[in-house]
Amino acid sequence: MLVTDRDCIIADFAIKSYNKIYNRNQAFGGEDFVLYIYLNNLSEENKGYYLEKWASYPYTTLYDNTEKLNSLAEKPYPGQIVTSPEGVSRQVEGYNELCDELWTTELKKIDTPYIATVDADFEILNADFYFYLISELSKSPSLIGASTCFSATSPHPIYDSYSNRNIILQERNHTWFCIYKREAFKRCNISHYYYEEINSSNQIVAYDSASYFQQHLRQKGFIFIHCPISYYNSYVHYGAASKNKTLNRTNISYYRNAFLLTSRGILRGKNALFSKAINKLVRTIANPFFKNYLNRKNYERSTYITA
Repeated sequence: MLVTDRDCIIADFAIKSYNKIYNRNQAFGGEDFVLYIYLNNLSEENKGYYLEKWASYPYTTLYDNTEKLNSLAEKPYPGQIVTSPEGVSRQVEGYNELCDELWTTELKKIDTPYIATVDADFEILNADFYFYLISELSKSPSLIGASTCFSATSPHPIYDSYSNRNIILQERNHTWFCIYKREAFKRCNISHYYYEEINSSNQIVAYDSASYFQQHLRQKGFIFIHCPISYYNSYVHYGAASKNKTLNRTNISYYRNAFLLTSRGILRGKNALFSKAINKLVRTIANPFFKNYLNRKNYERSTYITA
């Protein structure tokens, strides 16, 4: 989990939510796990506010990249151009290390049977989906990765608000919660960077972060799976929280509750008919109250930030 100054306020809820996995493991003898928290240029103020709390959880390991950044000949800055190993150049948004770069260099160093990318704004509401994914991955050697969510390749060009272009977006098991078998990093040397190319119809074909890496594993015959829709209420991805400009410690709880009420309802875990009906009713009531507020907060996440 990469945590920056902009998303640390929601990461506080996300990090705590992993106790749902930890407690179930403790109760039923599941496999141990570690939530590796990478403090990505976190300010001294935020470190003072959060670090002791995060370090106190029995499942966390923290790494502060301050010394690493200070040792660089050129630190990241907004507008800096970074070129991927595959030769695609992208613009840096902030003063943090890029997630694509860190996933490329750091994940392969981890020596555990399963390795996952998890976003700072991904919160576990019920751990059932996690145990489902782990169980499914163990069923076949050809299964190489599993995520909560998946998007198929867009059938026609779609508008990309970040680049202000029309692109064909390739399929991806989304990285906000994506588990890989260790073998994935031995079988594929492609980076996790964004990648794009021009097809025979002169259209831009884009691979979002890790999508190109996953595509090469698929070409080798490996299979990715994702959660059935029945687990939708077991997690929430707030989305692009590292682009927050107006959320802070004083209003984050209000935003979080509004988001949960309008997107999930009040009952957590795998959907049954009763919980599905109750949650639908709650969402129907909550949406008119919070729609405009959430639209304003979410709009700032639809474009690149420059500072």
